Amino acid sequence: MIDQSRFLVQSSNYEEWLKVRAAGVTATMVSKAFDDKGFSEVLAQMADPTPIADNAYMAFGRDQEPHIIDKLKERFDIDGNDWLIASEDAEWRMATPDGLSADHGTIVEVKTTGRDWGRYDWVPIHYQRQVQWQLYVTGAEECIFAWMLREAAPDKSFQPAWPGPKYVTVKRQQRMIDSCIEVAEKLHEARPAPAV
Repeated sequence: MIDQSRFLVQSSNYEEWLKVRAAGVTATMVSKAFDDKGFSEVLAQMADPTPIADNAYMAFGRDQEPHIIDKLKERFDIDGNDWLIASEDAEWRMATPDGLSADHGTIVEVKTTGRDWGRYDWVPIHYQRQVQWQLYVTGAEECIFAWMLREAAPDKSFQPAWPGPKYVTVKRQQRMIDSCIEVAEKLHEARPAPAV
């Protein structure tokens, strides 16, 4: 079980969530910082934290997330999560998985996509890194990774292409976790000093 003290702030308290999140290293940051360009972009975001840019794709994903979680709840003992969670090892290592099981042994990550990945091997590598970082931070043993295909609706917006998500259970991959920790340490060491 994750100790209550490691639940830092809820994303529903968006401004505070952004503020606390900006002081740490998250799954999104780690997954992006594996090459020089991504590393520089993450450092720039750390230096000048701004609200996460929104677009129609992200809005659709955000709107679909609770529906996908509800579908998964029909099969798994999970609930949605909006808490930013700190690692047991270091509070600056953070993650916000989309869902948690009652015993915290399983996390959930939900994505919407314009292309059916078919199987986990075809899921973009940055999403796979996000999953492994979240498994590390939470201490969970597995992740239910779910995805929903989107398609154009008659009004030019998006709609789900399937009645429910596809999903796979992903286990911890220690080699990828170790690589994520290494990148996170580099980000933490290189992060700009806070403005006075």
